[in-house]
Amino acid sequence: MILKNREKTALAGERILKIASSFSYVEEDAPVHGIIAELSEPYRDPVAVVDSRERVLGIIEPKDLVETLGKPFGRDLLMRQSARDIMREASCFPHDDYIASVRERISPDIEADPEQRYVLTDGAGVFRAHVSARDILLHALKDHQREHRIAAAIQNRLVPPYYSVRNRRVEMICAAVMAQGVGGDYYFVREYGRGKWFFCLCDISGKGMSASVITALLAGFMHHAPFGDPLTETVGSLNRIILGNFRLEKYLTGFFAKFDEETGELEYCDMGHSWFFAVEGGAVHQVSQEADNVPVGLVEEPPILSRTLRIAPGTALLLVSDGFIEQENRDGESFPIGELGEILCETLSRGENLVKAKVRILERFFSFKGNLPQHDDISLLLFHYRGD
Repeated sequence: MILKNREKTALAGERILKIASSFSYVEEDAPVHGIIAELSEPYRDPVAVVDSRERVLGIIEPKDLVETLGKPFGRDLLMRQSARDIMREASCFPHDDYIASVRERISPDIEADPEQRYVLTDGAGVFRAHVSARDILLHALKDHQREHRIAAAIQNRLVPPYYSVRNRRVEMICAAVMAQGVGGDYYFVREYGRGKWFFCLCDISGKGMSASVITALLAGFMHHAPFGDPLTETVGSLNRIILGNFRLEKYLTGFFAKFDEETGELEYCDMGHSWFFAVEGGAVHQVSQEADNVPVGLVEEPPILSRTLRIAPGTALLLVSDGFIEQENRDGESFPIGELGEILCETLSRGENLVKAKVRILERFFSFKGNLPQHDDISLLLFHYRGD
């Protein structure tokens, strides 16, 4: 046998040898006609050329054989040559180098030629294996998919697809569906004192993995936030954290509110998030057409305005992210946001709870978009003050 194959060995950790795809090599004086006879067509895998100590001298690329064989008298020419005559210079890496390190160093090559081949050697320059740019790209894709699954699992714990809370006077339902599995919509509900509630719905700029980083930061902030402090101070603290860490690269719009069951008072700060509706007596009203404040993380120490409403028992509130508003159907029509209020109003008039309303709203949304992609993350918060 002229053509030899190196046995693959295992190395601990994410080493480049782990993703090697071929292991063929020949000695430098091997006749080319013998190499061709032993190679399987179509010629795909490279062949390393080594000296008597199996140290790498060069590499034979499959395309070189194909091109030469396709020329007039090409086969006769190859019949008179040895591996040393047709090899080209090999780009070599240590077989125990880390995959991420190699990927970073060859990134310009990957863009220019995804079929580029590299030779892996041990410390003495002895041949161990071949790896291609395609192998490295495939590993990077699998690595990204694995990290994405982990990030999605973590975010589902921070922002569950569904959350509900209900007592004698108040009922709240939250839901979120991320467009890419991970994203930038966030909601939070907590009873921080007897009959005193804090809740919010936020929409982080962008979507995907980068937005999910701020989701994690938001979750950490909310876990320790002093909700007994004035609402404007709580939002101001969050603004300083977002601006200080992301320096205008990321920001968020949000609706932050505190509610007192005894008095029916709702205090809220609209930070660039104006999709806030009230449902009362069968009518749906958008509470504000424009936000009172700039988004969180855009301005250092902005003046923050809060508003206070006294709501009557039986009132329902609806908060949604702009993923609902921006979704279009096949006819290019925007999602009819008014229907959400109608669904909520109809559900309550039947004496049903908010779970039914949430299910009907999401069914309507996904029926509207059909098989078109979901343009953005969507989230909603339904609030019902039942009084006594």
